Amino acid sequence: MPKLVTSTIALFFALAASAAAQERQWNFDISDTDAYLLFGVPESDDVGMSFWCGLKSGEINMFFPESDPALAADADLQFTISAGEETITIDGKTSANEEAGSISIEARIDEADPFWRHMLDADRFRVKVGAEELIFPLVDAELASFMLACRKN
Repeated sequence: MPKLVTSTIALFFALAASAAAQERQWNFDISDTDAYLLFGVPESDDVGMSFWCGLKSGEINMFFPESDPALAADADLQFTISAGEETITIDGKTSANEEAGSISIEARIDEADPFWRHMLDADRFRVKVGAEELIFPLVDAELASFMLACRKN
């Protein structure tokens, strides 16, 4: 019996360590032409959301791979993003995400939009697309560095 308890405890800690290693985290990367800020599991296809821009373009793209599955694909759709007490409405475009069996949404927002100041001060932000609400932490997101890379000179 003690051997079974010891084995069970060892299995529990092994599974817990494995699950912790698979948590989503922020990753900031710059190529010769673009900057990326992704929230996902490193070295995997698991991405909860992403921001990207052409360097010094002034335009930030955002992509949410999973939203309200009841939405239609290839539709123009407004959705909201909230940071702190500030909420803005953004025009997006939906698409079918066949891998996840859901609907993705993509949008663009100018890096000079005052909303980014709220994002820089917040510890999380919320996205409401249709009936789905997604919450993303901003702790450890290199948002300021990303914004600097996107800023139009």
